[in-house]
Amino acid sequence: MDKQKSTPPPTNEGGSTVGLRIYRYRAVIRKFWWVLLLCVSAGLLYEVFVIVTKPTRFVSVGKLTVSENVSGEAGASTIGISSWYLTIVETIKSPVVRELAVKKIAVERPNDAALVETVDINAQNEPNTFFFDITGTGTNPEFTRAFVTATMDAFMQLRREEKGQAQASEMTKLQKQVDAENEKLETNRALLNRFKEDSAVPFIEQQNEQIANELAELRKARGELLQQVNMYKNLNQPGQLDVNPKSEKKGPGSAQGTDSIGSRWIDKQEQLAIKEAEIKERATVWKPAHPRFQQLEREAADLRLSLDVLKAQNDRNLDAAARRLEAEIITKDAAVAELDAKARDFSKIMAKYETLKSAVNEADTAYKTSRDALDKFRLTSGTQEILALRQPASVAVIENKGIVRHILTGLIGGFLLGLTILFLLDRNDDRLASSSEMIEQFNEAIVGQIPDVASSRTQVGLPLLQEDDQRFMFAEAFRSLRSSLIFMPNQTELKTLIVTSAIPNEGKSTITSNLAITMANAGARVLLVDADLRRGDIAALFDLDGRTGFSNVLRGETEWKSCIQKGRKENLHIIPRGPTTNQSGELLLMPVLPKLLEEWKAAYDLVIFNTAPILATDDTPTVAPNFDGTLMVIRASFTSARLTRNALNALYQRQVNVLGLILNCVDTEIPGYNYYQYPKYYAAQ
Repeated sequence: MDKQKSTPPPTNEGGSTVGLRIYRYRAVIRKFWWVLLLCVSAGLLYEVFVIVTKPTRFVSVGKLTVSENVSGEAGASTIGISSWYLTIVETIKSPVVRELAVKKIAVERPNDAALVETVDINAQNEPNTFFFDITGTGTNPEFTRAFVTATMDAFMQLRREEKGQAQASEMTKLQKQVDAENEKLETNRALLNRFKEDSAVPFIEQQNEQIANELAELRKARGELLQQVNMYKNLNQPGQLDVNPKSEKKGPGSAQGTDSIGSRWIDKQEQLAIKEAEIKERATVWKPAHPRFQQLEREAADLRLSLDVLKAQNDRNLDAAARRLEAEIITKDAAVAELDAKARDFSKIMAKYETLKSAVNEADTAYKTSRDALDKFRLTSGTQEILALRQPASVAVIENKGIVRHILTGLIGGFLLGLTILFLLDRNDDRLASSSEMIEQFNEAIVGQIPDVASSRTQVGLPLLQEDDQRFMFAEAFRSLRSSLIFMPNQTELKTLIVTSAIPNEGKSTITSNLAITMANAGARVLLVDADLRRGDIAALFDLDGRTGFSNVLRGETEWKSCIQKGRKENLHIIPRGPTTNQSGELLLMPVLPKLLEEWKAAYDLVIFNTAPILATDDTPTVAPNFDGTLMVIRASFTSARLTRNALNALYQRQVNVLGLILNCVDTEIPGYNYYQYPKYYAAQ
């Protein structure tokens, strides 16, 4: 029969991982509580030993504080405000300060120099204050106090030296900066003065101002001339004439006779208008050939001729005046260009002069700033102390040994050590406690879960199932196992069955017997064979005579039918183990076994073999290939997953059909087995 592997059952059957982990830890603590007790006791004993053997030491405390006249700016300038506290504490505990203190104490107390190594110095800052506590701990009270005092003096001396060095370095740096800025200022001044002398800057400034004034006047005169030119050009257009007799503007470019021509032009126009009006009036009376009418026309013609002559003369005068003005404009343009060239040359010289002058001003400002900083540093240096002595070293008192602290340390340390050991024990313990852990470890199906009913155990052992057994869930678990076998998929013919385990004491004999009883209760003809020829106890469980049994049949000493004994049902037959033997492997390999199986399959509905543990002997792997299926019993919180896996591998190597796993002795307190809380539901009312 082919090996069957079922899909793993749902994980909710074993409860949540957290709940299962808590259960395992509780189980470990219940089992190994003495480990916690032992570790806590060891921790307490160790701390008591430390207290007893700890030498008597004395403590002296001195205080340092920031001087009242020290500002935050001063502190920040020498130490750095962000790490100021840490710097002070680390400096007090530094080897440099200790070395200075050792030298001072060697001078003051030369006979006690050997006690230096017995004193430990510590320093800390009081929260939210500028106070620093210097604590000394040693074996000699007087020397401890003296060493704390020497440490504070050494620290103050070191700080003064550091401050003096820092001030000297800062002053040297500032003085160099002042000298550099002064040198730069003098250099720029020399360049400015040299340029001023070489370029005649005062004369250039005067000439530049004069040229600016002349340029302004020339540009103004040029504009006026250009305006006159435009006026004359407009007057010179056809039909245009300067007819303003009252114009008295006489410029240097004015056209001579323009005003007289304009007056005559107006007079002639008035006369012509009078004549034309008279001709028009006389034309209604006189005929064109009338001498007086013709005389009027001749006079009008003369007036028109006079106007043409005046117009021509005016145009000539305007053209001449415009040409004269244009010539004057050209002369002005040349003068302006010449002055512009001179102004540009002077501007370049003045721009360079202004650049040098600006450089001198900047250098002068930088020099004054550096000099002020140096003067301020000279005034403030030497007048402020970063630290000051606040309280001398106190009289040394006996150090508190901290008995309560040591006891708490022993209790907590021992307890944590015990928990660590228990955690490691649990991590290294691969014994399976629930179906969820089995699902994580194996691919085989779980066909049955038998609850732990150790409370029903008697002096002769755990009783087998009875009629109307009051262990309701125990009986129901075997009914569930029976259903799993009957309705197992792809198992069309299941006539012979082996029940085995990986190691002894997993409860396989009890499960085999109860499974046979449950099958028989369903009406099946069942043959139960005790094939554990070394330690089989089926006969004892059923209270039968086991002196003759399966080992006798295999040796050919008797017929199998003569060994049949009835169980608690008429349809339940049992063949006991018979006499024990150490040649069980050879007996199970004898040719008679296959013949017996064929006979039993014809006579019974189901043949169940109880065999030896797989890892104890080779009996089960030897005989299992002849059977239709094999069930593996695993005892909860007892069987190692590694050993079970080895046993399964031994079966698979022989091509054995493993039907599934049976988890025995399940603790109903495990999370996920809530249905075990309702056992009386299955009891008849």
